[in-house]
Amino acid sequence: MSHNLPGIEDNNEDILPPEKRIQQLLLLSSKIELNTNIAARKYYRSGREMISMADVYTKENNLEQAYILYMRFMTLFLETINEHPDYKNVPIEERNLNYRALREVLPIAENIKTKLLEQYSTQYELYQERKALQEFKEKREKKLLSIEKNNIPSNQNVTQEELNTTLNNATVPELNNTYLNNPTSFESRPSNHNLIDFNELDDITLSPNIPTHSNSKIQFNHLKPIVDRSTKPLLNKNTTNPYNLRQIIVPGNLTKRFLEQAQRNTSNNLETCGILAGKLSSNCLIVTHLMIPKQSGTSDSCTTMNEEDIFEFQDKQDLITLGWIHTHPTQTSFMSSVDLHTHYSYQLMMPEAIAIVCAPKYNESNFFFLTPYHGLQVIADCKFVSGFHTHNTDGDIYAIAEHYVLDDNLLVNMVDFR
Repeated sequence: MSHNLPGIEDNNEDILPPEKRIQQLLLLSSKIELNTNIAARKYYRSGREMISMADVYTKENNLEQAYILYMRFMTLFLETINEHPDYKNVPIEERNLNYRALREVLPIAENIKTKLLEQYSTQYELYQERKALQEFKEKREKKLLSIEKNNIPSNQNVTQEELNTTLNNATVPELNNTYLNNPTSFESRPSNHNLIDFNELDDITLSPNIPTHSNSKIQFNHLKPIVDRSTKPLLNKNTTNPYNLRQIIVPGNLTKRFLEQAQRNTSNNLETCGILAGKLSSNCLIVTHLMIPKQSGTSDSCTTMNEEDIFEFQDKQDLITLGWIHTHPTQTSFMSSVDLHTHYSYQLMMPEAIAIVCAPKYNESNFFFLTPYHGLQVIADCKFVSGFHTHNTDGDIYAIAEHYVLDDNLLVNMVDFR
């Protein structure tokens, strides 16, 4: 659910106009994948979690992520869910609850959109002024170099102090009238005679809290370019999180507690499974609960029962589903074809969802996920939704998850419904 949000700070290039940035948010919101092999009720469950996460983002003032989730919720349940063949089997009470949520979300999303447009407008205005100042400086420097080259004897040098003195005499109105040809003059804005030092211009964060100034004398000393690509790291090159997923924080004692609860089944060569749930905070997903539902297991499979008990508990605790965990009593830690299809439903709803596979016989536990640009599509296209089978593919369908962190100071809450 993590996104490269439209703006500019992403790639150190031009800032888009406010309306275009909103359009890009809407494009991110419209990417709804509907798989008819997943029960329609699971989409309704996912919708409640979307709203829960969006509410958290709103409280944390992460308006872009909140807007994406609110709009995605509306897209899913106003345009997409009707195409699901199982749609009519969703209880009417659940659909009515969803309709009420839609009515509540619409004005919230519109309010956030208004705030984002105001924020983007301020950022865009500041960006244009910075760009104009940079262009002005470059033209002044070229002009001075030309004068130096053509009119000054070769044995006479222009000192840095003289150059700075010349540049310091420039004012914003002069810049506007000479170079910008902008019908909205800086002089037409409210007067503010504070001195502006642009020495740290490169470090300014494009924030709506930064004031603009008119009729201000500007110090151009050592003015840096707007973008210095030689010193800025490129994003999306993080080898430890190549898919730019949100980080999942996992309690350090989770696998130990789970294996203790599964010990009886493990001794009888039966699989055990559990569900991971937690909270969203500061754009991190934190596993707080491990729930073990009623289930039946064999040596190589596990089937949950009475999932409504799990959902009811999660709703009361306001918990988000973050993945699942299960044992391989006698085998190594890997993802079988059945495991892949089981995990697909988790990861489709929550891109960061993890699958933990514990192999007590070999004393190993691994954190897996489907590769986003290959594995997810392979499983989506697979016609065998149950039973063990093979997937003929050249690429990796699943991989070790690299977006999780173990926190030994965090203890898991164990809830056993068996």
